[in-house]
Amino acid sequence: MRRFFFTTLLLLAGAGQAVPLTVWTSYVAGDRHWLETEAQAFTARTGHRVQVRQIPFDELGPRWQAAGRAGPDVVVGVPDEWLGAVIGLAAPLTPQGTPDAAGQQAFTSEGQLLGLPLVAEALALVYNAGLVPRPPATWAELRQVMSEQVRAGRLGLASDLQDPYTQAGVFEAYSAPVFGLKAGRLGPADLGLATEGAVQAGTFLRELGQVEGLAGTLDDEAAQKAFTSRRLALWLTGPWNFGALQRAGLDVRSVPLPAPPGAPEAWQPFVGRQAVMVAASSAHRAEATALARALTTDEAQLTLFKAGGRLPSSPAARAVAIQDNQALSGFGEGIRRGAPVPKISAMTAVWRPWAEALRQLQTQPDQPVRAILDQAVQRIRAALQP
Repeated sequence: MRRFFFTTLLLLAGAGQAVPLTVWTSYVAGDRHWLETEAQAFTARTGHRVQVRQIPFDELGPRWQAAGRAGPDVVVGVPDEWLGAVIGLAAPLTPQGTPDAAGQQAFTSEGQLLGLPLVAEALALVYNAGLVPRPPATWAELRQVMSEQVRAGRLGLASDLQDPYTQAGVFEAYSAPVFGLKAGRLGPADLGLATEGAVQAGTFLRELGQVEGLAGTLDDEAAQKAFTSRRLALWLTGPWNFGALQRAGLDVRSVPLPAPPGAPEAWQPFVGRQAVMVAASSAHRAEATALARALTTDEAQLTLFKAGGRLPSSPAARAVAIQDNQALSGFGEGIRRGAPVPKISAMTAVWRPWAEALRQLQTQPDQPVRAILDQAVQRIRAALQP
């Protein structure tokens, strides 16, 4: 009897105690339902109680920074562009599951993995197959399709010509990345936005703005309305808009944007990713890490895709998702061939001058392209001065 008593005590001690875990996320609707369902399943398996708190995206980062030990144990949906800001907030982790080298690299800083990859996204050329039976494979074919749509009384292509994220793939195609590489690292001093390739990209975008049937200033809401009402045939957009187009009953599909004329490389959109992170301040880091791992398995990523349409970061899971919905293949190809958004703090100084340069390309036709881009680079360099 005495031996049984001590054996029972040892078993109870080894089992550990159930702990409360708090998860912060900006996810809403189907994405949040996925998270709550996964959290409930984790509680059923482990006994650890999980509370999910929804926080607006714009507030998520600042509130995490300000919270200290009163903050979350786990944060779900952290974008890779926040990597520099979460150093010290996010606990280092070790990789898991099937290989996802690109996803892990997106959340690695100074050799430490700070987030487990969950979601990947990139732009693609979305088209209404009822209006465009065969997608354009070359830029000449795209121009032909646009002309045909104009003759039919529709807009040919919507592409935000003043948005750097949307047009980054054009600069990459003309061998003009934002930053150059030095010893395998991005170099803030090596700006590529005023190189010969960048001038070619800027010239192309200026000329594109004059093409009949090109809608270069529509926001997402206006473009979606035009597309679903069949007044727009093609749209350069992301997977976040794709579900609404399919729910509208359209035969909508996606392909990569053809390479711009004369570009030495293929079109390469920016690739964004989201991760699950464990707070370094968590009092229950081991349990929080177990939850983060449960939320980022291939199975969990596929369940999230089915819930809200977010493509998995895991290449294996993403292949399964696209096999189930071939209309998404253009986004998958964009993720595969695209360029990661630069993960250095200097990038924060780039967005606004770059956007202003793109605006001037369309609104100041008498201003030389090189002068506009040179001015943007000067503004970026000034902002980077200590």
